[in-house]
Parts: sequence; structure tokens; C-alpha cells
Amino acid sequence: MQDPSVMPEKIVALLEANGASEVTVSGYEPMTGGYSRLMARFEASFSINGNQESGSYVLRGDPPEGQAIIETNRSQEFAVIQAVSPYLNTPKARFLDADGAIIGTPALVIDFTEAESTLPWIEKNGASTLPLKLAELSGAMHTIPVEKLPDILARPVSGDPLTDQILMWKQTATNHVEHLPIFRYVATWLDKNRPPPVPVSLVHHDFSTANMMVDENGDLVVIDFELATVGDPREDLGYFKAYAQAAPPDLIDENPEMFLNRYREVTGFTEEQVNPIVMTYFLVLGVIGVVSQISNSGSAMARGETSSTGIAFNLDNLLFGQAAWMSATEALEAALDGEVK
Repeated sequence: MQDPSVMPEKIVALLEANGASEVTVSGYEPMTGGYSRLMARFEASFSINGNQESGSYVLRGDPPEGQAIIETNRSQEFAVIQAVSPYLNTPKARFLDADGAIIGTPALVIDFTEAESTLPWIEKNGASTLPLKLAELSGAMHTIPVEKLPDILARPVSGDPLTDQILMWKQTATNHVEHLPIFRYVATWLDKNRPPPVPVSLVHHDFSTANMMVDENGDLVVIDFELATVGDPREDLGYFKAYAQAAPPDLIDENPEMFLNRYREVTGFTEEQVNPIVMTYFLVLGVIGVVSQISNSGSAMARGETSSTGIAFNLDNLLFGQAAWMSATEALEAALDGEVK
């Protein structure tokens, strides 16, 4: 995917294999910024389903074996994007090379968007309009009918998403190459302090400003559904707050009352189900999907099974996370004690 001299021809073959004809491809250029995938932008024109189309597109594919920071599935990502596109402001998924037979690695093609990365946009425009936009975006995502989501998406194995996520904390502690007692502590604490349940929904699992952009209308665009599952929607709110600790600002904290009121209006959740204490609970619980992937990759590196320097760099996130988890649980203990009194 990194060689512009051969990729246009491969993309032509990919589009033709997906039913396009009269295909021309130009301007192939690798893109930087992908967290775990190789990406490139290109221009294309083609005919499909009786329509002539042209524009800019993004090819998103797997890196060579042993170099991925997280392991995910392009076919699942493609199916999720197609399912959520009618409900969300997100670039559409167009073409798929499920097994990599054409591109040389499993890959999908999505529409390119001119929207701007969120943090640079905030630098220029401020964040005052975004808490409401974030509430509406997350509410729209969490009210997509579950029956509209692809069967390939993982559902709670136990029937309860909190039970599944708490079990993942325990399994990550067991599977890590060295003993991690804080993972067992977190799992026990989460199990003891469960909030009231809500209906399951789509969960992005990497819901952060890194995976959002702002379009020409000032609306948020959400991207990168490779970690999506069906689970407790509040995991996304907690993950957003956890990520914002490392990469501020926290758009929820910019105007928490506005965010919470609007999110509850869109989802129909009660104040007991979604409030600042519950969001802090999910700040801890909601990160385990990414944390377990990073932990597993670090263990593989320690065993000599992979050599990606990106994995070593991202292991530092676990150290930062441990301090954040302890601070959050201590703050919640104080808040919950206050409620009891």
C-alpha cells in the first residue's frame, strides 16, 4: 500500500471486482495519522449501478503481519460503516477487499471527507458549540436500532455488557506477560459499584476527538468503527472522558449540564442512568477494549512474537491509564459515600 507506482492498478482491479467499470485512478498518496492501519488517498472516476461517479477516496488496509498495534477485521469494519451510514455523519464505505487478494492486504475504500481534525478546529474556533453536537452525535449512535447492526458484531456473551467488560479486565490481568494487580483491583471495584442498566446499543469503543472531525457546517463527523461492538452505550462516554485526560479538551466538561440534558433527551435515559458519577464509572470500565489490545500486543512483543516500535510507544498509555483509574475510583468512592450519607 505504500508504493504509488503499483497501487493505482490494484485499486482499479478492486473497484472492478466490486462491480465498477470505466475505472480511472490517479493521485495515489499515502496518508499519515492512522493509529493502527495503513491509509492512502486517491482520486477515481467510475461507473457503477448505472451511475457515473468521481471524487476522492481513502484506502484503509492492514499493516504487515506482526506490526499492527491492535488486531481488527476489515470486513466487520466495512459492514458496520454501511449499517450506520444512514444514521450518522460518517464517510460511507464503498468497496472491500476482504482477504487482501487484490490489494495485498485486507482493505476497504471509504469516501474522503474534507472535514477538519477536531483539535485543530477547536484551536481556531473554540469548543463552545461542540458539547451539544457531541451529545447529539453520541445519542444518534446509541439509538441506532440493534437489529439494523450486522450480525458479525460481537454481542454480550453473558447477556450483560457490564459482566463481559469486567471479565475482560480479569482476563487481561491473567493474559499479560507480567502480573498486573491493578487490573484485578479495577475489576473487583467495578463489579461492586455497578450503575443501573440501560438497553444495549452500538458501542464505538474508540470514541474520542482523535476519531472525530468537524465539517463545513460545524457538525461532528465520526470515523474508525474497527473496534465497534454491541454493548452498554455509556462505555463510549467514559472512553471519551478517559481519552480527553491525555488529549484535552474534554468536550463533555466544557458544558456538562448541556451535554447530559441533550444526551438524555435523545436517548430517553434517566438522570439515574446517566449522570457525572455514572460517566466516571464508565471512564474506567469503558477503556478495557483498547487497553486489552495494547496489553496483548505488549505481551506479544515481550515474547518475541512481534517487533513493532509502535507497540512499545503505546505501552506508555497503560502507565498513564493506571494513574487515571486510581484517581477515578478514589473520586467515585468519595462521591458514593456522600450519596449514602
